[in-house]
Amino acid sequence: MKRFIIFLLTFMLFACSGAVVHKINFAKDFDKKKINRIAILNFNRASGVNVSSELLVDKFTAAFINTPYKLVERAELQKILQEAAFQHSDSGIIDESTKEQLRQLGADTILTGTLHTYSENKDSRGFVLNSEVYLTAKMIKVETGEVIWSGEILKQSKAKNVGEKPKYGIGGEQEAEPAGKLLDDVIKDMASSLREKKYLLL
Repeated sequence: MKRFIIFLLTFMLFACSGAVVHKINFAKDFDKKKINRIAILNFNRASGVNVSSELLVDKFTAAFINTPYKLVERAELQKILQEAAFQHSDSGIIDESTKEQLRQLGADTILTGTLHTYSENKDSRGFVLNSEVYLTAKMIKVETGEVIWSGEILKQSKAKNVGEKPKYGIGGEQEAEPAGKLLDDVIKDMASSLREKKYLLL
């Protein structure tokens, strides 16, 4: 009986929230030992996405704590973030002036991306019915503009058994994961892949 309950709870957990798209790719010559310092630039946001770029940068910065990677101080990047236009496009082109500024900060690699979806629907009780987060990110070598790592993760969560009450202490309503939790999980997965070079293909 105990094993059955554990199995049921595990099944319900994975049924409630899951990754619809989960792709991690590395360049053939990717070597984390050759990455000296990463500059995390502002992330683009799709129209209607109400999450600040600063929050995304902060979350990625926190995810890189206790990893081999060194990061450029955020305060030192402000001027570059205001002047550089490449982080607002998908071209990956870095002009010579920006390259030089990044070199002066010790950065040989940049990390940026786009938050395409961040949504959460609740009922009148504040019960989360469904949520979705879709984030793409890429790591680019400053000198060459080469994309050496990319991540694409779409996670969704839906409430289960809405309106039902538990029977014998099992089942009943299960709220969907909030969008904030999904975003944390997505960023954690991306940072983990870079730390351990895990492809995480689903």
